Amino acid sequence: MRKKKLTKKQKIRWSILAGVLALVLFIGAFVYSQTKNSTVKDNKYKAVTLKKSDPLTFNGIVEATHTQDYYFDQTLGKISEINVQDGQKVEQGATLLSYTNTEYQEQADEQSTNLDKLYLAVSNAQESLAIAQDKQAKEQQKLNDATANYNNTNENSEEGAAKKEQYKQEMTQYESSFDAAADAVVQARQALESANVELNSASQSVTKMQGKVSSTVASATKGTAYINEKGKNDPSVPVVKVVSNEVTIEAKASEYDYPQVHQDASVTIKPITTNQEIAGTITHVNKLPDQAEATSQAGTAGGSSTSSVSNYSFIVKPTEELQYGYNVQVVLPLNEIRLPKKAVKKTGDTKYVFAYRNGKVHEVTIQAEDKGDYFILKDGLKDGDRIISNPDKSLRDGQELAVD
Repeated sequence: MRKKKLTKKQKIRWSILAGVLALVLFIGAFVYSQTKNSTVKDNKYKAVTLKKSDPLTFNGIVEATHTQDYYFDQTLGKISEINVQDGQKVEQGATLLSYTNTEYQEQADEQSTNLDKLYLAVSNAQESLAIAQDKQAKEQQKLNDATANYNNTNENSEEGAAKKEQYKQEMTQYESSFDAAADAVVQARQALESANVELNSASQSVTKMQGKVSSTVASATKGTAYINEKGKNDPSVPVVKVVSNEVTIEAKASEYDYPQVHQDASVTIKPITTNQEIAGTITHVNKLPDQAEATSQAGTAGGSSTSSVSNYSFIVKPTEELQYGYNVQVVLPLNEIRLPKKAVKKTGDTKYVFAYRNGKVHEVTIQAEDKGDYFILKDGLKDGDRIISNPDKSLRDGQELAVD
């Protein structure tokens, strides 16, 4: 069957229809292209929501605030008694160990024998002094009597003159005897003083020696005592270890996190074996680094290079008791908001960002501290605000735009 040919009029109609259709398609494609380009242009900016930085987490271990070891001291002799029980609570000054030294005991016994002789010497010197003083008193009395008789005798008569001469001779004799007795008293007193000095010195020596015979060791701190019987005869092992009842946590921060760790900062302590969370406070931050841990890194030429990261110890005081030796995590919240480096613009000394609110951007003046790769917000914005992270010179205050 032969197809019917189109008439000239029909061909014209179809040509016009095809042209109109092509024009419509061209216009639609152009409008779509422009709309798409506009959308891409509007969406070239990105917004970020401000939030506080994630907390830092450090590993730590629970330790006693103070630990004191007491070893067998051979210079004190042998341990005769351990005066505390294992696990006993002790106060500062409590007796922990008693010692007995047989060598010092023998020396003390020997010195005690010599001390008895010195006591006898002092007694004899006291007796000699008493005799000398008694004789001196008698000679003094004789001299006094002779002097009185001499003064009371009248020499006007022949008999009186003879008596006076007799008393004068007696006075001379008694004066000589009194002087000799006085010298004897001085010598006896010196002998007594010398004997007392020797006695006191020997007595102190005996007391000191006896103190070495029996001696005790007291606890320097308050805490709990732990006993190791092996230490009674082994000076390398502590006989008694006194551990303070209070605990602290020692943690370490790398040099990257060290600037964030400050004394008096509040932290949260999380024992790794439980779900417990305990409040704590950083009480001390070591300003000197621990020994650096060397790490090897592959070199670009197939070799290796060595670098090290310094670590700094810090101490945390928990608000609750924890078991000695527990491993914990110390969580330090960072009360800071970081701003992307490119988000912050400057005009002179003034810093500003573009805050994004309700489809518009607003220029907001801020105070921020430059940390190199980022800024730390000090004032002007708050947690939850949105800002444009990649503003350019064409962005204007109050401009409407869509963001990713």
